[in-house]
Amino acid sequence: MERFRGGSPATIDAKGRVKLPARLREQMEIGFGREVFICSFFPHELRIYPLDTWQVFEEQLLAKPAMKPAVLKLIERVNYGQSVEIDDHGRLLVPALLREMVEIDGEVVVSGRINHLAITRRSRAASILKEPSLSDEELEELAQLEL
Repeated sequence: MERFRGGSPATIDAKGRVKLPARLREQMEIGFGREVFICSFFPHELRIYPLDTWQVFEEQLLAKPAMKPAVLKLIERVNYGQSVEIDDHGRLLVPALLREMVEIDGEVVVSGRINHLAITRRSRAASILKEPSLSDEELEELAQLEL
């Protein structure tokens, strides 16, 4: 399976398009094709999944108890996502509703998150890198996961 790594600055233009960084775009197109699903799990970022990867996630989600509050909340949140296609210039049209919901435009960072890409406001990405490192509790939790 293709793994997405690294991040690059980008810009969402006035029409709502973002040009994917060349390396990440090539990985996406060669490994998965141009059709993607773009959604938001969190109020600070958008997620871009190769459509095949998203469909596997949907199947896993459907296998969970449908009335669990966390499952319902996640389904409701990602329901605002849309399938879109990367154009011939490597651009992705970010749906207006998602841009508004996540308050994302202008300068952003597009980063690889192993099985998907993320778009984050550049100011948010900078603040994350300036935050303190992992706490002792978080390091212990990761150690228990053998990471």
